[in-house]
Amino acid sequence: MMCSVIVNIMEYGLSRALLSKKKLVVIIALIGFTMFLACSSDNNEAETVIANLSTVNSLDSNVYVNEKEFDSTDDVLLNTVETAEGSTSRDSDIDLDTSTTPEFSDPEIGETDLEINVTSIVTESIPKGVYGGVLRFASEYEDLNQDVHFEVSPTLASFGPGIIYSRVLRFTTGPDVSQPSLDIECDVCESWQMTTPTSFKFKLRDGVRWHNEDALNNRILSSQDVVYSLSRQLTGPNSVLLGSISEISVVNDLEFVIDLKFPDADFIMGLADARSKILNSEVVDNNGYLTNSSMVGTGPWKLSADSRQGVHKFEKNQFYFESDFPYADGLNLYLIPDEMTRETSFVVGQLDAIHLNDTQLRQFESNFDVADYLFVPETGMGVEISLNPNTKPFDDIDVRKAVLSAIDPWSYISGIWSDAGYVSLGMPMINNDWLIDVNETSKYFNNISNAKSLLDRLSIDPVKIKVGKFGANYIEHAEMLKKDLTNVGFDVEIEEVSRIDFVDNVWKGGDYQIFIGPAPYVNSPNIYLFSVIHSEGLWHHGNPLVQELDLAIEIQSGEYDHTKRRLQHQRIQKLIWESFTRFMPVTRKSIWLVQDWLENFYPTSAGFEYNYLSESWIKQ
Repeated sequence: MMCSVIVNIMEYGLSRALLSKKKLVVIIALIGFTMFLACSSDNNEAETVIANLSTVNSLDSNVYVNEKEFDSTDDVLLNTVETAEGSTSRDSDIDLDTSTTPEFSDPEIGETDLEINVTSIVTESIPKGVYGGVLRFASEYEDLNQDVHFEVSPTLASFGPGIIYSRVLRFTTGPDVSQPSLDIECDVCESWQMTTPTSFKFKLRDGVRWHNEDALNNRILSSQDVVYSLSRQLTGPNSVLLGSISEISVVNDLEFVIDLKFPDADFIMGLADARSKILNSEVVDNNGYLTNSSMVGTGPWKLSADSRQGVHKFEKNQFYFESDFPYADGLNLYLIPDEMTRETSFVVGQLDAIHLNDTQLRQFESNFDVADYLFVPETGMGVEISLNPNTKPFDDIDVRKAVLSAIDPWSYISGIWSDAGYVSLGMPMINNDWLIDVNETSKYFNNISNAKSLLDRLSIDPVKIKVGKFGANYIEHAEMLKKDLTNVGFDVEIEEVSRIDFVDNVWKGGDYQIFIGPAPYVNSPNIYLFSVIHSEGLWHHGNPLVQELDLAIEIQSGEYDHTKRRLQHQRIQKLIWESFTRFMPVTRKSIWLVQDWLENFYPTSAGFEYNYLSESWIKQ
């Protein structure tokens, strides 16, 4: 049974009435971006829910998850299956006959420094690939609500019918992008220009055509469509993506202006998010609400009339504004809720790639031969450990130092998390070169003699690790941490807490000495810093260097020069490390199984990006 999960934004806002408008908007944005995990059902299969901010009325029980991120269930028993004998073949399609298969549900800025009155123009790097064929992927989830502006879940937007739409901007993908990355490039825009720190002028590509040309009288995309779409989005739950925008106005058919409430170096990430779709105003006004039959976009894929129960089928948009894409003639996204069916479909060659979380990876390896995996580093998502400096004994910095010295997080990554992670602070990073060097972070860990020396003169009461019940890996991580801390002199006990209690009492209430759990999904550095690290953040639990951090956070938030901002972020990282209060021992790497015939496949989780699908091709 899925738990009811709702949030009272007004109560948050009133309780922080003294916050500046800037901080309040950023904090409200975090609430919207927090991904909610529902309570497990009786058979421990988790359902995923994300807060719908249009109906919120209670402050109780926010539970979060990125549904492509960490395993959200306890161990699930799987029946052993026999796979088809012989070589894996791509010539077969997935059989949707429910008599033989489980039932299917129905369904830049980049590195460019912005200067006032200087235009940034994106130029695409086009690889030479192979044309033809049909791509085949699978999703576990189906969104019954097909209106992309009013559905918070990213499944519809990035792995469902929502991929037919374009956005103003998109996250950069491809072989030249070093992950993790939040680099951004133009989608339907041709260029953008900062005229003041709070005003940006965008110019659209000329001649972008809608899919259903006959019904729309061959009308092309205009700035009126963009302003209409973003204004409509601001009326629904996905308005949090555009939280710093004050006004959007038309200049002419190909130009529009976005004005901000305050300088915000991260506002473009909201425009690039997969849920910030550009809709055709006539189609929406004629239908009132979007359904499959009324979905018309300008993206590389068009919905196919051949779509049926259990599969979304797409065909290549022959008139896509980037004429070299997509490479494939078609794309099938199958709805396969059953994990074993997805994995078996991949093994016998009916799927080109599948995404696995950590538990699914272990289960795959217990049923099939070990395979080569594609690991994609993500940013800001993973397992977080926090030491509460407001409680004894962690009000003593030497005790906090001893905790880090006692552990080797890289051994946890290899021993528990299948090498699918790296060590960081959990801050979303624009570029992987924003991370401080690993040698700077490794010095804090794996020094047993130092940990014992720090604790030698101290008399410490027993400490408790609170770990959220987000899956077996989290519990195993807590047990390994207990063993390492006991080894240096701590007296440790573990308390397993429900997901609801973890968020309400631990994350929100600060009732813990040490906690281990997943971090909430946030899409930008500013949202994370103002909500978690800043002293007035809703999820701030104390930091001895808070004055320096507050000032550094406020200065970087409106810095548009990437070189300057990178240095500011590295200083913030060093301050957080030196406070010994929180870090992410396992920053997520997405795990993909990819067939040999699928090439130029470079997925990214940034903003739930999906453009990589049009850039992939099938080797003939």
